[in-house]
Amino acid sequence: MSPSASACSACDRTDGRGPRRRGPRGRGRPTGPAVLAVTGAIAGIWGAVAFTASGAGSAPAGAGLGAQEVARLTVREIAVPPEASDEAVLGRPVALAFDGNRVYVADAQDCAVKVFAGDGRFLRSFGRKGRGPGELSFPSGVDAAAGLVYVADKLNRRVQVFDPEGGLRGGFPVEAAPDKIYVLEPDALLVTFNPAGRRTDEARLRIYGAGGEVRWRGLSADVSADPVYDSFRNMILICPGEGGDFVVVRRSGERRLARFDVRGALVAETAVDERHAFVAMDMPFKGPAKRLLGFCWAAAADRGLLYLAAPEPVDGRDLGPGRRLSVVDGTGRLRATVDLPRPVHRFAVRGGRIFAVDDDGALCLFETEARR
Repeated sequence: MSPSASACSACDRTDGRGPRRRGPRGRGRPTGPAVLAVTGAIAGIWGAVAFTASGAGSAPAGAGLGAQEVARLTVREIAVPPEASDEAVLGRPVALAFDGNRVYVADAQDCAVKVFAGDGRFLRSFGRKGRGPGELSFPSGVDAAAGLVYVADKLNRRVQVFDPEGGLRGGFPVEAAPDKIYVLEPDALLVTFNPAGRRTDEARLRIYGAGGEVRWRGLSADVSADPVYDSFRNMILICPGEGGDFVVVRRSGERRLARFDVRGALVAETAVDERHAFVAMDMPFKGPAKRLLGFCWAAAADRGLLYLAAPEPVDGRDLGPGRRLSVVDGTGRLRATVDLPRPVHRFAVRGGRIFAVDDDGALCLFETEARR
């Protein structure tokens, strides 16, 4: 993985690099998302097991998959009329979240949150660049729950809370630049941070109350004599679960999932099925050779199942987003794979629909069907 290519963090940079739509703004590809429709083939897999407070379960009898069976799913695409509004064009989408039938996309370039309907129609945009109340500077994370939209306002070092129309409803400062944000419960907000890699006590995770008080700090950074290498090792992904718990997925290194409860207590660690792709890459750094094990490029959770996107090699010297998602249950077992028509940098899943950001920075909507 090349540090110059910023592989594992391409979508999270604050230096202007990362996936963008090709061509001048408002030209080239349609501004509206491409929609992929589906027969709901994955529905038989949902509910098999769930990450719950009582621990991981096992697949019930008659779930339709044997001990070694893996369902292979594909998608089909349906064109959506292009959106004429320039506001609908995504400059640099770095995070997305569902709430009901709405999808919220944090656009770091436009310093705004773009709102789409569940069928991909553009609804509105709110936010603008600035440091004042309701203004944003590199919004890097977004989540929505119970009629409120929570934004990690990275360069302003704060969390801001909006209503679905974009009206400011509150917020609070944080002690460092936040990266992603997740609503575990109405009074428990999980915020991730990218450590500098200089101290072993740097916490990558914090849980805040609704008023901004710190309830928990955890998951200390890995530190060695090579801070660049450490920056890759310290990259994590979060999948909120049921009952306020959440799963930590490392983007490289260990093939394990760590589940925490809403208070930050470690509940369980689970090994992931070896059939999920694991890409080894020698790091082109000076000094002793270092190998990075690329485990997961992006991840999401829905109905007790985890969707893990494996990275793929790029030109034999870097890693990039892949085209295949692994659907993993609470025991770490691979239940299905989903083959996408193009690589995706990040995605969210609800009820079989997959909203994703592709390699051009365009928003796409996927739904699955059984492979024929």
